[in-house]
Amino acid sequence: MTSGSDPSRRFSRRQALSLGAAGAVTPALAYAAPASDTDVVIVGAGAAGIAAAHALRAAGVEHVLIEAGNRIGGRAWTESVTFGVPFDHGAHWVQNQWRNPHFARGEQSGYRFYPARDDYRIFADGTEATSGEVDALWRTWENVEEAISQAGDNGWDVSPASVAPDGGTWTRTAWYYIGPWEMGKDMDAFSCVDWWNSADSVDWYCAAGYGTLVADHGAGLPVSLDTAASAIRWDGPGVAVETNRGTIRARAVIVTVSTGVLASGAIAFQPGLPQETLEAFHGISMGDYNHIALRFSQDIFAMGEDGYLFHRVDDSMEAFGALTNASGTGIAYCDVGGSFARDLEQAGQDAAIDFVMERLRGMLGSEVDRTFLGGTATAWTSDPLFRGCYASALPGAWPLRRVLREPVGERIFFAGEACHPEMWATVGGADLSGSQVAATVIDTLA
Repeated sequence: MTSGSDPSRRFSRRQALSLGAAGAVTPALAYAAPASDTDVVIVGAGAAGIAAAHALRAAGVEHVLIEAGNRIGGRAWTESVTFGVPFDHGAHWVQNQWRNPHFARGEQSGYRFYPARDDYRIFADGTEATSGEVDALWRTWENVEEAISQAGDNGWDVSPASVAPDGGTWTRTAWYYIGPWEMGKDMDAFSCVDWWNSADSVDWYCAAGYGTLVADHGAGLPVSLDTAASAIRWDGPGVAVETNRGTIRARAVIVTVSTGVLASGAIAFQPGLPQETLEAFHGISMGDYNHIALRFSQDIFAMGEDGYLFHRVDDSMEAFGALTNASGTGIAYCDVGGSFARDLEQAGQDAAIDFVMERLRGMLGSEVDRTFLGGTATAWTSDPLFRGCYASALPGAWPLRRVLREPVGERIFFAGEACHPEMWATVGGADLSGSQVAATVIDTLA
């Protein structure tokens, strides 16, 4: 086993997934019919919507929080039914430490909350990589990141594929783990400037699940579940939000759904939004990222809890990276990203599990099947309530992230991870965006 700690925090997962967590809210409030008239409507009860609701309530602003799904938390969702222990369907890495409001909540929660380790095993063609091979991977990784960083620092709004070294035994491996595994996008599908301007951090874990922290923060908030917005009319003095449970009239609306949902046209705006805003929905686009989660009866990876397992990637770019024995539960988060994640999601859960199990057999042998207890796979891209994992700028689209933060007609405001200038792709960024936008709405209404 090769292990070590890298000073550049290659495993900080610079843009680690900010997909889901949630839990139950008070049933009497959760399914209450939404009021027909209010000051502000918040569309979406993920981390941004929850934060906005707290800010409006603290300011005494009348508001209605609606959620199309049957739970709160959005892409931060923890449940214990699948494996009998907490399983994060989406967000798992608590990032950005004190900049992230959920970091303080984790420390104060009473749950086991602790920093991520940086131990790993790397395999090359089914056998453990030698120390020389591991060193070659890190050199390649650093060279690729240096090229992306230089382009981003120079303001080149181009794809990493257009500037990064291409060629060599470990190049595709570095490309996969920097691109699809960290960003949820292939190396030709995101912007060097956007990558460069993202916040990096040391990661922490909550053993009870990141989604549990988000659900706890939203517990007790009045929210109308199973209430989907289909249209937002703003041709009058305020807004009218049309839902499957009636129309809600308000002075302003805070829209916290993903750019994937907005780009799909699932919510119609009447009259239409400015062209630049529509372009932002598509330019700050969702990535593709899924957990293929497997639970084992013992630590077959032999790294203790929360280790990392990588393997050499060939030109097919069909690969995964695993967080093993998460919080000592026996769950391995075998994560796939980019176009391969999208293809595997379309192939179905069984195909996804079979892919990872076959690769693990080649690395670890018969122990894989002997200790396997069960598995599942997330499918964020095909979920109509999300349409992907988290948003990053396409090459050439970095300026559109600023456009997302601009209100329309002083009545329509957008919030969420995609709107935060640096902490996008994180639950903390969504929380801060929700609070900041709510403060702007309060000032606007005043």
